[in-house]
Amino acid sequence: MRENDNTRKSGAMGQSGAMGQSGMMEQPGEMEKSKTMEQFRAMVRMELCNIFGLNVFRHTRDSRAKKKSLGLLCLYVFLLAAMAFYVGGLSYGLISLSMGEVVFAYLIAICSVVIFVFGILKAGNVLFRREGYDMLCALPVPTAAVVLARVLRMYVENLGLSLVVLLPGTIVYAWIVRPGASFYLTLLLGTLSVPMIPMAGAVLIGVFVTGVSSRMRHKSLVAAGLSILVVLGILLLSSRLSAMEGNLNLEMLKNVSAFVFAMLEKLYAPAVWLGKAVIYGDFLRCLMCVGLSLAIFAAVAVGSCVCFHQICRNLYGGFARHDYKKEELGGLKRKSVLVSLCGREFRRYFASSIYVTNTIIGPIMGCLLSGMLLFLGMDSLEAYFLIPGDVGLLVPFLLAGVFCMMTVTSTSISMEGKNWWIARSLPLSAKHIFDAKILMNLLLMLPFYLLSEGMLVLAIRPGILEAVWMFLIPAVMIVFSCVYGITVNLHFPVLNWESEVAVVKQSASAVLGGIGGFVLAILCMVAALVIPEEYSNVLRGSVCVVLILATVVLYRGNNRHAMAWE
Repeated sequence: MRENDNTRKSGAMGQSGAMGQSGMMEQPGEMEKSKTMEQFRAMVRMELCNIFGLNVFRHTRDSRAKKKSLGLLCLYVFLLAAMAFYVGGLSYGLISLSMGEVVFAYLIAICSVVIFVFGILKAGNVLFRREGYDMLCALPVPTAAVVLARVLRMYVENLGLSLVVLLPGTIVYAWIVRPGASFYLTLLLGTLSVPMIPMAGAVLIGVFVTGVSSRMRHKSLVAAGLSILVVLGILLLSSRLSAMEGNLNLEMLKNVSAFVFAMLEKLYAPAVWLGKAVIYGDFLRCLMCVGLSLAIFAAVAVGSCVCFHQICRNLYGGFARHDYKKEELGGLKRKSVLVSLCGREFRRYFASSIYVTNTIIGPIMGCLLSGMLLFLGMDSLEAYFLIPGDVGLLVPFLLAGVFCMMTVTSTSISMEGKNWWIARSLPLSAKHIFDAKILMNLLLMLPFYLLSEGMLVLAIRPGILEAVWMFLIPAVMIVFSCVYGITVNLHFPVLNWESEVAVVKQSASAVLGGIGGFVLAILCMVAALVIPEEYSNVLRGSVCVVLILATVVLYRGNNRHAMAWE
């Protein structure tokens, strides 16, 4: 009996020991999972805490910085109000035309196009940004936590953009149609999935462009070139909509809703599926759309995690040679201060792919506009841009407006970042630095300007006076926009940035400096349409004189600002 008792005790102790060992074996795995989740939450908090600069606004003690942030907030509120007014009016018009079925499909398509186009230009720079990469590599943080946190930040930003577009349309539709509870349930679920597919496509293209360019010597130029080709391809596809409309049969044209649905389904079918699910309150169809969006989004996120470190190593790794010889270089050369600083500006410009992509689109579009008029004829201006009137009178303003979109100088000071103090500490006047930035922008635009003007002259074949205005108006407006860009960036600098995207696409100077010249050109075009034709030369001459005087005033103001620094 004692042996049996001892055996049972030993067996029980063995079982408890085995259970204890198994518990100890399971505990590290659970601890590892909890540690990974905690790391992921920490990375998400780090990415989201300063989204739209909110954390800086909360904790800064600089009253001037807070005033600038409030001014920028007022600007964004104004733009959001304008967007809400436009979307609300569009929704009301569609419902009044008995096309309420296409409202949400149309709005979802608008959101998707905006998210996709702007996401292509910034996805690679946001995911693979260099700032903090060395620190993250040294920390025991998994790659997936870093990548997913950055993807989640992009999703939150794009979800906010989707709400800006969908919310006014929802209010108008709910006020007029009075839908049931199923409408609001499917809308809430569907809104969460709206940014996923276009964002996944943008991230996929951004990863591809960054991955391909990272293996090449001139990484930034290759990435900028590929991004520009993608954007131009999208614009080319959008210009083929008229051909697609011609392929639709006449019976479909009798039903306007069916026509719009068919056109949207050819362009972006998920918008139609989700739009119908929201309108009819079909929860099952909405759930299927959300599942499809989530699956595509997750697949792209996993692919980004897999190639993250390899792309970063190719982007930021390199080697340097130190066997330079004076004889091989052809001897030392002396250059003037302005030429040296201008060369520095060009090197800084071409070192950033997103900087090149966002600022070179305008000059390229100017050349495409002139080429379209040359090869497609004068009627293409009214067909594609809905601009009636005298082509010779309006085209110089339109060309100038396209060239002045997002000038380099509007963000050139902010792109210096935390190294701006180095430029200011040089034994040079700030006037030389500003002059170099303006000269670099003008030299960058010069070949595009000459090419577009040459094609424009061949297309329109103007008289001597018309040719003078055709060359003079864009030139004066381009010079004004470059000086104006420096002025705006001096008043709204962003030097403490995490990513170049925050400067090029999200800063106040990018918005005000980027649209200033374009808005001015539009106002001049409106004035040209309103004023009688016999006063057209007076108008154009007055515009040139006013812009030259404004350029001189802004330039002298920038120089006074520079003298205050010294």
